[in-house]
Amino acid sequence: MSNKLLAPDGWLVLGLPWPEQTQDGWGECAVAIAPTMIPRHLVSKGAGITLDLATGLARDPNDGPGKAVFFSDVTLWLDKQGKDWADFGADYEAVIDELVKAPVPQLYMTLVQKAHGCCHVG
Repeated sequence: MSNKLLAPDGWLVLGLPWPEQTQDGWGECAVAIAPTMIPRHLVSKGAGITLDLATGLARDPNDGPGKAVFFSDVTLWLDKQGKDWADFGADYEAVIDELVKAPVPQLYMTLVQKAHGCCHVG
């Protein structure tokens, strides 16, 4: 098995709504995907741009937050460039929904509600 499959270059973390049912204050409320593992023909142009930007930020030692890139990190980076999702013809909520539903490997994360508040920012 390839090292890229076991240790991808980075992760894009998407916040999900806080679940109605939790266990001891913990809920499954985020999903991480490895952008470099997703064939672009499986997703829309907007989702592909998101994956490419997340990949770039995961690799960038100056602007990037590290290997785990939150969707909000990509949005913040766009803002620093004087751009937003509309400049790419992308509806960020639709992109998040599409990526969560995409037929690709995903790692669901269980967090406490305080941590969820930090990652569930559009």
